[in-house]
This record gives sequence, structure tokens and C-alpha cells, in this order.
Amino acid sequence: MRTFTKSLILATAIAVSHAQVKVANRHTDIVYPKLNDVRVPVPQRFVLANGMTVFLLEDHELPKVQASAIIRTGSRNEPAAKVGLADIVADVMRSGGTATRPGDKLDDELDRLAVSVETGMARSSGSASILCLKEDAERAFTILADILQNPAFPQDKIDLAKEQLRAGIERRNDNAMAIHGREMRRVLFGKNSPYARIEEYATIDPIKREDLAEFHKNNYQPENVILGVWGDFNSAQMKALVEKTLGAWPKGGKPKPPVVPIDPSLGSKTGVFFIEKEDVNQSSIGMIRMAGKQNDPDYYASVVMADVLGGGFASRMFNKIRTDMGLAYASSANYAAGMDISGTLSTFVGTKSETTMKALEAMRSVVQSMTAGEVTDEELRLSKESILKGAAFDYASTGQVVNRLMSYEYYGYPPDTLQRFRAGIEKVTKADVLAAAKKWLKPEEFITVVLGKSKDFDEQLAKLGPVTNVDVSIPQPEGPKTEAATPQSAEQGKAMLAKAKALAGGPKIDALKGMSSKSKIKFSTPQGDMEIGQQMTASAEGKMVATISTPQGEMVQGFDGEKGWMKMGDKTQDAPAPSNAQMKQTVIRDVLRVFQNFDKPGYTVSATGAQKLGDKEVQGVAVTHDASKTSVTLFIDSATGKLIGRTYQGSIMGQAGTVVEEIKSFGDADGIQYPKQLAVSLNGKPVMQVEVTEWNLAQDTPASAFAKPQ
Repeated sequence: MRTFTKSLILATAIAVSHAQVKVANRHTDIVYPKLNDVRVPVPQRFVLANGMTVFLLEDHELPKVQASAIIRTGSRNEPAAKVGLADIVADVMRSGGTATRPGDKLDDELDRLAVSVETGMARSSGSASILCLKEDAERAFTILADILQNPAFPQDKIDLAKEQLRAGIERRNDNAMAIHGREMRRVLFGKNSPYARIEEYATIDPIKREDLAEFHKNNYQPENVILGVWGDFNSAQMKALVEKTLGAWPKGGKPKPPVVPIDPSLGSKTGVFFIEKEDVNQSSIGMIRMAGKQNDPDYYASVVMADVLGGGFASRMFNKIRTDMGLAYASSANYAAGMDISGTLSTFVGTKSETTMKALEAMRSVVQSMTAGEVTDEELRLSKESILKGAAFDYASTGQVVNRLMSYEYYGYPPDTLQRFRAGIEKVTKADVLAAAKKWLKPEEFITVVLGKSKDFDEQLAKLGPVTNVDVSIPQPEGPKTEAATPQSAEQGKAMLAKAKALAGGPKIDALKGMSSKSKIKFSTPQGDMEIGQQMTASAEGKMVATISTPQGEMVQGFDGEKGWMKMGDKTQDAPAPSNAQMKQTVIRDVLRVFQNFDKPGYTVSATGAQKLGDKEVQGVAVTHDASKTSVTLFIDSATGKLIGRTYQGSIMGQAGTVVEEIKSFGDADGIQYPKQLAVSLNGKPVMQVEVTEWNLAQDTPASAFAKPQ
């Protein structure tokens, strides 16, 4: 009976509970409570005698101390001819250490203490940071002060930083989304704008240690630094520590780097631009235009407008293009207002290749709909809630609060900007959103950028008007300059090549239809040596196929003379355009092919004089294929007249530069001399050793052997 009574009471309580609480069956039925008032903690702010601005904010939740510095500099202030300089400065400041704390020893010390001290660079500012236990704060601040004031910039770390940038250049076209975002900005601002330019081999190569020292001298001074410190400390004691370590940094006296203005003549105002990428089955579609700054009167209305347009699951773009039409796997709109320069307004849709034009026209239609009338009450409510609830995460931690206040100080915004944001968003009306839409969402003022595989499009982009193709190919390193060929240098070079050819096989080389080989290749990497096996077949027409055995499995690569392909397991795919270009160059530079063609029309030959290859005296002969501008310099032994190496501009394992191949020994195959052992270097560093274990003539290899498997 007692059990029955308890059950009855429980059931009654549940029934009453359900009667009092309405269950929401749809998202529109959910009622959210009013947001709590924003309570932003107020840091202590002071200025050191040397001009450095400091923020302190205690947070005793964990026994750690963190610090972040903003330095008034940035990559926008580096010379146009040396793009990459600012990044190298920030990298080597930390990796190279100081005269008293060399980088490698500094790494060991910080690892032992479990302390992090880092430096960085953005487009409009530099940075430095500390993370440590509170008992190690004095040590961490002492190290940071030394790095900021006295970077050593050792040459080996500069060389390493340059190699890392080169590797990034080589890989920058691997990701379609990254290409699209990068090129949208470059089209809008102009590829030579400080706000869009990117590193190239030609801008990295000339950077010298003196450039780093000069950039540091002109930009890194206490007057240009805003420092924020937060964590488990006593403010009075921390102020004393900051004054002790960073207050001793003498004033630099250099002018503050100016805000680099946007040059509207460098970019495009409107138009349709296309990036061909044949190895994708989806299109990236974007529209972009210049917009305003965060201190503009219509900033808050513009933020709400962009959110209604494409800010989330309730946005018009999501509901129309993705939900209703099923065209997009991604859609968005973003009002990215600038701080000290104009920002951007952009929209994006990702769709399959076969619905490219349909998705683009749908995006334009939704954008246009924003100017046709006011947004609904529900759209306005949901947008404001989404923005304000998302903004709560902007000051969820002490560090976020301090860093935001530092940013406002850096760009000259009022310290209560964070609090003003909520009030500004809450005051936005439907009329304000419509006014912002009519101001910014003018189709004739947008640039449209599409990346994809054009032959699979439902309709061609020319339907929209003139289309400008965007070239994303990577300019290769130029290498050492050679003097233009003269009749005398051409005659001398051809004579040396004729002798070297005769020693290597003469008429048998001319009669060669193809070859096959097996090789062992050992790569030197930062993680240690890696060995692979390779079986290759090549034809005199420039076709080849290679089976490569790696620790990760077997891979097959082919080239049919025009296009390449790669197969791993059951998956076969086309080689991207840059790889095709490299394969064509590889064919043209092949030594046997050079011997077969150097004295034919379409080739320029020039003797380049005496040079050194290792410890040997050699004569250089440059051979250029005129149509493709592909060049290779062959090294001829001065004593014997025999070919013993070559050099060219190329890439190995994703790194580009000057490749030098030295032939250590030769083998013989039916009277043709072939390189049996080679030592290969890249930019002066040994990277590869090749041992050819088999080399055979191949007379009748069918064309199907080089074709992409179906």
C-alpha cells in the first residue's frame, strides 16, 4: 500500500510538472531568458616611463601567469620586394634566441621550466606572448625582454625560416578553399597590395640578415608595445616586475609605422573572375566588395544585415540555397569590418560542379532580396540573439577581455567598445537593416570569384558577361643569372655537348626509343633518412610511368606527354596543373633528351665558363628549350670532356630552389653510359642519394603503358 501511495504521489508530481511547463516541439516555440548584463572586469592600466602601455588583471583561478604583447608593426610595413621579411623576423626572434640565450639552448631551458615564450606576426601587428606557472614569472619576463630587445638573428635560423616559407609556397595550391579565399582578396585589393600580396620565391631569396636587423630596429621599440598580463599574481608586485624587466628597455625614438592606406587603383571594382582547378568536383563561389570600419555609424546594422543574409542555420542563404534547393554543402555571409582600414563584405556558396551556375544565380537572388523590403520581426529577433549570444564568448575568459582591451587601445577605440557592442546590436531596427542592405548589397559593386572545373559546369560563366581568368600558378625560382648566348658561346657549348654525347654513347643515344630502370633513393629529412624504391619506364617522346615503393605503400605515377596521373590502391586521380608543368620540365631537362635535341631548332645553347662541382673543375653549358623557357646547365669535366652533373631550378619533396646533381659513377647498357650513382643537393644542402641497380633499353613500349588507368 505504501509503494502504491508513493507511486501515485510521484505520478501526480510529474503530471503537475508537465502541466506547468510547455514542451517546445519546434525551434520557434523556444523562449530564451533575457541575457544577463555584461560585466567586464576592469584591468589596471599604466604607462611605463619608456612609453610602453601595460594592462594588469588578476585571476586567481589557476596558479599561472599569461602575458600578451601587441607590437605596432606588421607585414603591411615590409618592402614589396621582400614579402616574407616580417614573418621571418618574428620567427627567428624566437627560434634564434639572443646572444646570451642561443635558440637551441633557450628551447631546452623553456622545456625544463614548462614555460612558453613565443613571437608572431600578422598583417597589421606583431605579437609576443608568455605562459608560465606563477613561480616562474620573473624568469619568463626576463627572457621575453631579452628576445624583444636583443634578437641574435643567426644565419642558420634565417635559412631554415626561408626554407619553411618556400615549402609553404610549394603547397599553397593544395587546398581549393584556401586558394579561393586567398584569390578573392587578391582580386579585390590587388595582388601587389600590402593587404593581399603573398610570399614568392623571388621575394624570399633576397632577404638578408641585415634586413631583419633593420626591420627590428625600426619597429621594435617600447613606444610601439602594448602589454597585457593576467593570472595569479598581486598587481603591485607584477607592476614592479614589468618595470624591472621591460621598463629598462630604452626608447627607440623611431617614428611609429604609419597605417598603410588601401590603394583602390591596385584592385578590381567589379567583374567575374574564374580559377580553373581540374582536380575538384565541387565549386567555390564567392562575392566580395569593400565595406566599412567598426567605428562607422552603420556598423551594428551591417552586422545584423549580414547575419540575416548568411550568418547561420536561420539565415536566408541557408534556408533557400541549402535547405530548399539542396544546392550547397556550405553557405555564408560575413561583414568583416576593418579596425583602421576599410573591411570587406563577402558571401560564399560551395556546391557540386554540375550546379555551379544555378547556385551562383540563387546566391545573387538571395542577396538582392535583402534590398526588396524590411526583414521580418522573427529574422531580426533571431539574428540579434545569435549575435549577442555568440559575442558572450568574446569575453568568456580573463585573457580574452585583456586582449580585446589591448586591441581597442592599439587601434584607438574607446575602452568601453565591448559594452557598446551589445547596446548597438539591441538598438538595430528593421529600417536600419534595410538601409544597410541598400547601401552595401548592390550587385554592380561586387566582385564574383568562382573556383572549379569548368567543363563540368551546368552553364558557362560567360553567361554573366566577360570573365577574367585568374592565374594561380607559382612562379618558380629564377636561379643564377647567366649571360645571353653569343655566337661564340653557342659554338663552344655545342662542341662540348657533342664530345660529351660521343663519350656517353653517340649514335646509340640518337637511336634510343626508350629505357627502363630500377633505383634505390634515399632522402635526407629532418625526421631522418627515408628510403624508397622506384621502377621507371620512359619513352623518347617524353612519356613515363613509375612505380614507387614507400614505407606507406606502393604508388604509381604516370605522364602521357601532356597530363599526369597518380594511383594509390584503388584510387586514381589526375595530377594538378602545377605537377603537369613540373613533369614537362623533367622530360625536357632529361640528359639523354638534351643530347638528342640540343643541336636542333628550338634550343639555345651557351657555354657558361669554368665552375666548381664539389672538388672538380667543370665547364658549364646552359641549354634552354625556347618554347617552354625550361633551362638546365650541364657540367662537363674539364679534364675528360665527360658529363658529370647538371643543375636546374626545381623542387624536391615540396621544397623548391636550385637543384644540383653530381654523378658519382657510371654504368653501361649496350654502349650507353648512364648515371649509376648520384648525389643531389637543394639550395646547397644534400637531400638525396640515388643508386641505379638496373638500366635497360626499351624499344617498343606501347602508349597504353603511360595512359591513366580507367
